[in-house]
Amino acid sequence: MVNYRSIDSATVDRVVINERVGVSVSRNFGTQLIEKGGFDNMTFNKKDLRNAIAVERRKTMFEKGDAVALEEYFKAQRDLNGDFYSSIERDEEGILKNAFWSDARSRGSCKYFGDGSVIEIEVIVHVVSYAICPVVGVNHHGRSIVFAGALISHEDTPSFVWVFEEWLKCMGKPPEGVITDQDKAIGRAISIVFPGAPHRLCLWHMLQNASRNLGKLDEWKSIDTLIRTTVHDMLDPDEFDEAWCLVMDKYNQRKGWMLDAYDKRQQWAPAYNRGIFWAGMSSTQRSEGMNRTFKIHVNLDCGLTQFIKNYEFCMKIKAEEESKDNLDSIDKPPRLDVDKSVLAEYVLHKVYTNEMFAVVVNERKGLTHTNVTKTNALGSLVLYRADEKLTSPHWRKRFKSYVVKVDKVKGELSCSCQLFEFRGILCRHILKAMDVEDFQFIPEKYILDRWMKQVRSYESVRVSYYGPEETAMLAKAKELSQRHNYLKELAMRNEAAYKLYTEGTDSLRLKMEDAVGIRKTGEGGDQCICWWDPEARNVFGRRRLRPRECNERSLKRASQPAEDGAIKTPIDKRHVGRSKKGPYSIYDKSKKNQACNHAEIAANEELIRSTYGHIPSYRARQEHANNVQDARLHSSSVGPVF
Repeated sequence: MVNYRSIDSATVDRVVINERVGVSVSRNFGTQLIEKGGFDNMTFNKKDLRNAIAVERRKTMFEKGDAVALEEYFKAQRDLNGDFYSSIERDEEGILKNAFWSDARSRGSCKYFGDGSVIEIEVIVHVVSYAICPVVGVNHHGRSIVFAGALISHEDTPSFVWVFEEWLKCMGKPPEGVITDQDKAIGRAISIVFPGAPHRLCLWHMLQNASRNLGKLDEWKSIDTLIRTTVHDMLDPDEFDEAWCLVMDKYNQRKGWMLDAYDKRQQWAPAYNRGIFWAGMSSTQRSEGMNRTFKIHVNLDCGLTQFIKNYEFCMKIKAEEESKDNLDSIDKPPRLDVDKSVLAEYVLHKVYTNEMFAVVVNERKGLTHTNVTKTNALGSLVLYRADEKLTSPHWRKRFKSYVVKVDKVKGELSCSCQLFEFRGILCRHILKAMDVEDFQFIPEKYILDRWMKQVRSYESVRVSYYGPEETAMLAKAKELSQRHNYLKELAMRNEAAYKLYTEGTDSLRLKMEDAVGIRKTGEGGDQCICWWDPEARNVFGRRRLRPRECNERSLKRASQPAEDGAIKTPIDKRHVGRSKKGPYSIYDKSKKNQACNHAEIAANEELIRSTYGHIPSYRARQEHANNVQDARLHSSSVGPVF
């Protein structure tokens, strides 16, 4: 009965907090149901809970006007840190129209990752009658980072012009490049405010539009194969133009979407944009990721005051993720084998973050199927042809060829794939040429500061949603340091205290190594070295993680085998399940499926060869690929045959 239903204030406060972090009403009610022990002990139902949350939302929405609430929030942020930038635009009646803001941490990060990189702008979720437009970039871990936020009431050119003008006032200079979707209003605003900045359209959206506009044609599968080959394989602008025109003429598509896309090719085709640094971005996938983050933590029915709180929560999550990545890059070595015979990998694993070093390792792995041949020399400039064998069935031979230019005297390196210009990572073709030329060092300009794991000034900036000194890892490290300093001072007082300290640390070290899973190697083990010396601990092969056969739990299971009929624990059931094979499994290696895949590959290759065969550059590459000698493909060669 209604007269006997009620919700206490503590439950309401807890539910409101859960709702702010994205917990639904049903799950909130389920939590209370389990905690109170069933429906008989509940004093409210799900509808009452939903009404209580709605009341709290209305309080934040209508307690103050939107503009007044935002102004007070911006004023509080400026009082906390004077580098906070904000601006509000009102209409003639004084109603909030647009808003732009960037906190001190975001402005500091833009100095490192905004000038030499690109930004993404895309309209995402809507709050009440406003659209959220975050400006997103890439940090030194390759993750998304928010430079600024904006709220606009109308998705038209004047609104975006106002946002971009505020960006100039806030950051002091235009971005090096902008990636957006195909919104015409954003494009016109960029041409007005950022006339010299490169503007790219999202490549993923372009390919999706191709499927949407041409997917109903009978020849769509062939057209899709040729379009993707043209986009990803034709890296020369002239070659791209000729290949695209061939597809239009072959299928009578010099109209509609294909003609419009050809007219805008300089804004989206990789052949026209790989010579500019874009931090590896070719689509608005980072804005899409921020879109998902906001949709999880921001309720579309909340007011602007509640939205700002949820926005700060999202920024706090991003700041904590970056802090953890920084700590991992400094304290934890990359879990990858470092090939010290490759100069770039040996040098960059010490200075690059773990995520970017993984990209370097991926390029090093490509050296196993890459070969370079010297073709010409002009003074100190040496030209190489790099042949890269593509992944394909073993009975077929597919190569891609690139031109590599190496000037060892001037320290100049370039490749026609333009991976370094586009992403800032040396490609496998340049790494192979450097090995042939026997480089003793990497030129400094090819080691980018933006990928290094150095400490940056904005990481120590305190903002409303993040305090560097309050992170869990730093607090733990601070406590351990204080404990050690106190014991060190006591140990220096007399010999008795020093002896107690050394004996205690030796015993504690053995227990902690067992807890972590580290054991000594060899007969002498750690007795032959000073275990507290960092240089001695770093000797290769001296210590390693405890293997599975020496694990305490594994030895216990081996000494006490399970009896017949006994119920196995989940640990005992590992690796004894059904085989990973089924009608739709990727592990199905039946000859029938292989024959279908090989037939499709052969048909696609024949289609590409027949369409692009008379393009001079493409034909020259194919003729060269047919003449490339690969010892792995001949049974008469010495060594293993694949």
